[in-house]
Amino acid sequence: MLIYSLVGLTFIIWSTIYFLYFRQQIIAWVSNRFGKDRPTPFEDNAPEAQLPFSYTPPPKDDKS
Repeated sequence: MLIYSLVGLTFIIWSTIYFLYFRQQIIAWVSNRFGKDRPTPFEDNAPEAQLPFSYTPPPKDDKS
């Protein structure tokens, strides 16, 4: 049981040291990863979406 206690204590101490040393980078990453995003501005004059291809029907044959 002593071994498990020492392993747990060692894990807690190392994780605390790691967090204290890299605190600013961890906080910046967490706020970037899980923070609230700003909504994108809505453009009222946005162009119409275009398809990646264009279809022109074949010309009609006039047999008059």
